[in-house]
Order: sequence, then C-alpha cells, then structure tokens
Amino acid sequence: MSKLEANTIAPSTGTTLTLGESGDTVALGSGATASAFGGVVKVSEASGTGLSSQGSIEIALPETYRAFKLYLDIKPETDNAHLQATLSVDDGSSYYTSSNNYQYGYQHIYQSGTHDVIYSNGDTKIELSKDGGNNTANAEGHHVQFDIKPITTESSVNQANRLTWEGSRNDGSGNNFRTIRGSAILAATYTSKINKIKLAYDSGNIEDYFVTLYGFKI
Repeated sequence: MSKLEANTIAPSTGTTLTLGESGDTVALGSGATASAFGGVVKVSEASGTGLSSQGSIEIALPETYRAFKLYLDIKPETDNAHLQATLSVDDGSSYYTSSNNYQYGYQHIYQSGTHDVIYSNGDTKIELSKDGGNNTANAEGHHVQFDIKPITTESSVNQANRLTWEGSRNDGSGNNFRTIRGSAILAATYTSKINKIKLAYDSGNIEDYFVTLYGFKI
C-alpha cells in the first residue's frame, strides 16, 4: 500500500478533483475528521433490541456542529403508540415539557392518496407520528429521518430551534402504510441553542430501535 503525505491536494484550475473510481471505497483513518469532505461527520450511533424497560432515547447534539441529520428506526412495545420528542438546552438536565413550549404540524399520507393533518400551536411535546405498530413481521413501527437545526450565532436572521422530518410508519397487515411529513419549532426560547433531543412513545416503552446521527461541522 502506498502512502501520500500532503497538506493540500487541489485540482487543476477549472477541473474537478476525483478520489477513487467506480467500485472503490474512500475511507478516513481512525481518529481523522471529515472537514475536507464538506464537514459531514458521523457523530453517534446506538441500538437496542428486545427491550422491555427503556422508556426513551436521549441523543446529544454537540455544539461543534451547525446542523444534524438523524436516521431513526423504532418500534413501540405497545401497539398503536404515538412517537414524540422533547428538547433540552442544558445537556439533558431538564427538558421543555410545559404547555405552549412547542409548535408543530405533520401529515399522514395514506395509500389511497387521502391524508390527515395534525398540528398544535402550543404543546408540551412534539408529536411526530401517530399509531406505530409493533409487529416485526410487517416492519411496523416508525422509520424516520430528521433535519435538526439549532439556533446559530452566524446568522443575523431571527431564528428558532427547529426540526423537520419525513418517513413512514406501518401498523397493520401491510395495508396501513403511511407517509409522514412534518416540522416543528421550540417556542419556549428563541435565544438558547438546543443540545439534546429525547424520543419516546406516549404509552409503553421502546421495544427496538436503531439510530444514527450525522453532524455538519461549523
């Protein structure tokens, strides 16, 4: 194996720098960061299977990142449970859970093309989706990806800590598939930056989950 050591690799003027060809894998060494690749870094990953006593998942959002992409597969212990989130600005020592702390809206799009819309102008939590099933054979539960954007001091535009999400959920024999799309803000503060998110169901515990968090470096 050859080793190239250089401070900078730049393409010729007006050309594109290409690393690898079709079928190749371009990987970073252990301990290396991805700032040279647009600053996208895998921040954390966690999973659990066959759980019976875990009520929530808490995911840290380190302040060295501008924004986050979160991928979640999760199944409730109790059938037809609603998936929800709460946010923290003090590393999880406390979470906003008072009335009017959150504003959100989302829709379920049915296989038939019809849809329902759920929204709140003031709530104790962010409801992400209704009625996640817990049948493993039918891939039930919730399968969601999030864009998480904390407040940043780099912008002069008035901001809110915000989430957008999309994905799917299933709660039946395969005929109850729904597409999910939604967005939310933390209305309790427009000055403090969120640094932790908690995911839970409105009833019962979490049975299985797999979560991966990517960060966009400042």
